[in-house]
Amino acid sequence: MHHPLRYRAHIDGLRAIAVLGVVLFHFGAHWLPGGFIGVDVFFVISGFLIAKSLYADVDAGSFSILGFYERRMRRIAPAFFAVTAATSLCAFLIFFPNQLMTYGRSLIWAVLAFGNVYFYLRTDYFGPSAEETPLLHYWSLGVEEQFYFLFPGLLLLIARLAPQARGKLVLGLLVLSLLACEIIRPFNPAAAFYLLPFRAFELLIGAALALPGMRFPESPKAGGAAMAAGLALILAGMAFITEHMPFPGLLALVPCLGTALAIWGGERVTSLPARLMGVGPLVFFGAISYSLYLVHWPIVVFARSLLPNLPAPAFLIGGVALSTLLGWLCWRFVEQPVRQQRALFTRRWIFAGTAAGGALLIAFGTAASDTRGFPGRLSPEIQRVLAYTRYPFREVVRDGTCFINGNRPREAPAPECLPQTHPSLVLWGSSHVAQFIGALEPIGKAHGYAVGQMTAAACLPLVQSSFAPMCDRLNRFAFDWLLEHRPNILVLGGDTLVSPEHFRQLDADLAKLHAAGIRVILLGPVPQFRRPVPEILAERLYRDQPSRLADDDLTDGTRRADRLMREHFAGNPNVEFISVLATMCPDSNCPIMLDGVPLQFDANHFTREGVAYYGERLGALIFGDSPSVAPPQ
Repeated sequence: MHHPLRYRAHIDGLRAIAVLGVVLFHFGAHWLPGGFIGVDVFFVISGFLIAKSLYADVDAGSFSILGFYERRMRRIAPAFFAVTAATSLCAFLIFFPNQLMTYGRSLIWAVLAFGNVYFYLRTDYFGPSAEETPLLHYWSLGVEEQFYFLFPGLLLLIARLAPQARGKLVLGLLVLSLLACEIIRPFNPAAAFYLLPFRAFELLIGAALALPGMRFPESPKAGGAAMAAGLALILAGMAFITEHMPFPGLLALVPCLGTALAIWGGERVTSLPARLMGVGPLVFFGAISYSLYLVHWPIVVFARSLLPNLPAPAFLIGGVALSTLLGWLCWRFVEQPVRQQRALFTRRWIFAGTAAGGALLIAFGTAASDTRGFPGRLSPEIQRVLAYTRYPFREVVRDGTCFINGNRPREAPAPECLPQTHPSLVLWGSSHVAQFIGALEPIGKAHGYAVGQMTAAACLPLVQSSFAPMCDRLNRFAFDWLLEHRPNILVLGGDTLVSPEHFRQLDADLAKLHAAGIRVILLGPVPQFRRPVPEILAERLYRDQPSRLADDDLTDGTRRADRLMREHFAGNPNVEFISVLATMCPDSNCPIMLDGVPLQFDANHFTREGVAYYGERLGALIFGDSPSVAPPQ
């Protein structure tokens, strides 16, 4: 006989805080930079509740594999299939073929409960952005389901072989997972983020809290203090942890231990914090938290695509409101009937419905992938333009040798990437600088310069700033190499060199490089658009709008970053600042197509034609030539 769990209102309150943190963060609430740790709160809650039920059933000898997975499917599958089917329909109607093809592949893996593995394998600096991936948030479902594929079997095995060792098993696996996460994160942060072995410790914290014999506070004062401390940790994490910090790992213990403390403090006694966590609005959001989590991210993705110019406040308020409405509708009319009407939705119906729903979604995903996104929906010219979204950019930046990517790690650029003679010119920074190599190398050689590059994915050229270990190693190597070999010209730049701290560090580094006799040229931001340029052009072709200029599609952040850099570096004797926007975009309106070819294949990286257009202008500014590629009219 299964041992159902009693209702815990304070846990619904925790669920509410978790899901609201995630939703607000994803809709752009910059005042909550750590809202994403709500997922970690969910992991601990799930581990506690599911493990508590499993322990009781295993100890009573009444555990049933079929019963366990029936309850999981009854809880997870209905809303999953409803939301995923609706998302698939929207993707078919809204997405361009390349996007739909990628969506179809992610759909197959997500239905099979391995979405996290797919997104790990697809983690690529040159791959689609998060805001083009409607099922990205399903990674957390994959982690949970994989955990519950394995954990019941481990409990049954330990119950048969060494029942007294269950606590040691749970705690041992918890420590091993945490250590493994902390060890691998600096070298493979995507694996630490997405994969079960490095996330299991969060579920196991909940499972450890649920172990029989765990002592809980007996007095309201102690329980209330524990719950208040736990909530403080969670809220502090949401307020102060940022996506740029090393996460998960030890830092994930902030929300995880905070959740464990809050659960522990409210398990046996009722206190003021527990009553506050059980108030109506929190219970409401806690009840719909699963459906709300499912619906919110597709809304983010499709709203960004359909309404790219929507003001941030409207996006935040409208997005949260629409997500709440759809989450409630899904909970009320999908989740609840299947969970409550067991006579109608029998075990056989649950298993058969799950299998049928999964098969239909996999069939759609396979069709979308095999047809490359049903391209027949669009004209041949639009298909031609959209084909540039699959551009071989790795060749442009010389990925794997002179450009260091997280998926192709190197300690330093290959020797052939560095100039061996003088005069010489060197590129240092992120892909936004690396992409100019195709133009600057022939221009430099024509002027007798050897040209090299020291570049890596998303790495700002700052020596003292800690980004990823890959960036730290490259930047230390680059700075030492530059001071030792003293190239004649250094061209450097990065994605977001706009913070006061970046400016302070860069000023110090520029002074040293200038003192070494190096002519230093700092590039401003390259054109950054609200969406991939081929998609902008395809939409204009579809609407018969002939403009081949940026118009209003350039992001406000790009203009702001360019302005801040021009103001800060104006008159700095250690560096020559070149504003790409001011010097290469006619009337500050950047071209996006030339002779029928997009100049960028995504939102901020050039095609070879883009490299020729912008690179020749950069070369002219460096060497005093006149560019041969005329701007579009």
